[in-house]
Amino acid sequence: MNRIIVFLSCICFSFSSFSQEDLLSFLNDDNENVLTFSIFKSTKIINLQSVEQTNKNELNFVISHRFGALNSGIENLYGLDYGSIRMSFDYGITDDITVGLARSSSYKVIDASVKGRLITQGKNNFPFTIAMYSAVFYDTLSSLLATEDMLKNDFSFTHQLMIARKVNSNLSLQISPSLTSYNFLSPYPWSLLVNEKMYSLGIGGRYKVSRSVSLNSEWIPIFMTNSNVIHPFKNKDFINSFSVGCDIETGGHVFQLFLTNSETMFERGFLNETLGSWKSGGVHFGFNISRPFNFN
Repeated sequence: MNRIIVFLSCICFSFSSFSQEDLLSFLNDDNENVLTFSIFKSTKIINLQSVEQTNKNELNFVISHRFGALNSGIENLYGLDYGSIRMSFDYGITDDITVGLARSSSYKVIDASVKGRLITQGKNNFPFTIAMYSAVFYDTLSSLLATEDMLKNDFSFTHQLMIARKVNSNLSLQISPSLTSYNFLSPYPWSLLVNEKMYSLGIGGRYKVSRSVSLNSEWIPIFMTNSNVIHPFKNKDFINSFSVGCDIETGGHVFQLFLTNSETMFERGFLNETLGSWKSGGVHFGFNISRPFNFN
């Protein structure tokens, strides 16, 4: 009986050793293509686009809202009496290419966009996920002031390169160098930006505190207009956007609640046209609500 027990123990130990070696071999063989997904919970960090994509054959409907500034006083219920809205529709042509269409009440802007993921973190041990985003903005408010030969001035463009890394299971970081090209006739004070090129650097991050909740923050300093370099901490001509908030995922929806000094919700606006200052209370409470619809 003892011999039988010893014999069976040897067999079990052999199979265990083989299984461990086989598993380690499997992991080592596939280590070059262990892809990292869900770097962020949503396709936006707060205002900034994240590297996340809308899935293939999926329509992502996003409603964004910004209330008035907190420093507007008790008579305006600290901004809750006012608000602006943006509705956007993003459709996944493939898992790596998304096209979008949106309308913002701020400046009555319509924008169309395309977003593409170039490489995913973990592919051939690559340390980052990289994506690109381009959008064209049609300024319907400024078009009221333009003649037929000035219609081209109603358009402006933004291009972004997004580089993100999931540092660990809780922490994700992203940088987004951006270029905005202005050639439109706009209401004051942005009429000063006609034919300008604005360069900014978005810096954003996410820290997961639970399975369905994460804390997000982003800062977008402007560092150049045309060929004029701007110090990010000594910027007297423009106000840099700064936002902090949280993501809450529940029932197929992602709720993003935050405070930001940017009232405008389209890229050109919050990158370069922020008017509110945190020091003076020019901060807006806002939220994004996204709901995907699958057409598979």
